[in-house]
Amino acid sequence: MEEHPAALSPFGVKTVGFTAQHLTEDARALLRQKGVVRRYRRGEEVLQRHLVPTSAAWLLEGRLRCVGLQADGTELHCGWFMPQDVFAVDNVLLSQKARLTALVDTAEAQVLHFSREVLSDILMNMPEAGIAMSVGLSRRMQQLYDIIDVIGQRDLTDRLRALLACWATHHGIAAVDGSVELWVVQSELAVGAGASRQRVHMELQQLRDQGEIELGYRKVILRPAFFRKMQDLPPPR
Repeated sequence: MEEHPAALSPFGVKTVGFTAQHLTEDARALLRQKGVVRRYRRGEEVLQRHLVPTSAAWLLEGRLRCVGLQADGTELHCGWFMPQDVFAVDNVLLSQKARLTALVDTAEAQVLHFSREVLSDILMNMPEAGIAMSVGLSRRMQQLYDIIDVIGQRDLTDRLRALLACWATHHGIAAVDGSVELWVVQSELAVGAGASRQRVHMELQQLRDQGEIELGYRKVILRPAFFRKMQDLPPPR
C-alpha cells in the first residue's frame, strides 16, 4: 500500500478532528471486535452524498478526499479524512443522508465499518466513551464552521488564505519550527477556493515571494510568517 504522506514526513501529524484516539480503549476494542474491515482502491467512494450510510466508519489506513456540492451545483473541496478519523456517526445515528462524498485519495484505503447497534451499545454502556464521542462530533462541527468562514470571504486572496489556514488547522502536519505541511495539489486548492487553477497559482506564487509559504511536489508548507500575517489581518466584513 502507498504510504500515507505523514509517514514520509519528519513532521508530526496534527489531530484536531474526531479520531479514534478520542475514544476509550474499551470502545476501540469493541469497534475492532464488532466492526467489519474493508479495503478500497483509489477513486472508490467510501461515503456517498445524498445517501444514508448503513454504517459509521473508522479510517485505518490511507486518506479520503471529501467533496461537497454548493447551491449553484459547483463542487466544494471540504478537506480530507485522515488515518484514525471517525466519520458518518451523526448520519447513522440520525438516519440522515450524507452531505458529502468521501473518495479514496491514496493507492488504497482500509476502513473499519460499524453499525448503529454498536454505536448504541457504546453510548448506553460506556459513559466515558459516549462523552468522548460527543466531543468528537463537536470537533467535526467546528470544522464545518471553519469551511463556512472560508466560503464567506469575497476576495480570492482572503479566501485562499482562509482556506490554507483552515486546512492547516484540521489536516496539517506540524513542525517544531512552527511551520505546517499540507499535502495538497493546486487543483484541490482551486476547487476549495472557488477559482481557476491559474488564478490560484498566481496567488500562491505571491505568497511564496513574500516568504509566507514554500511550494513543493503535491504539498504546500506554511511558514510562521503566514500565521503571523493571518493574525495581523482585520476580521472579515
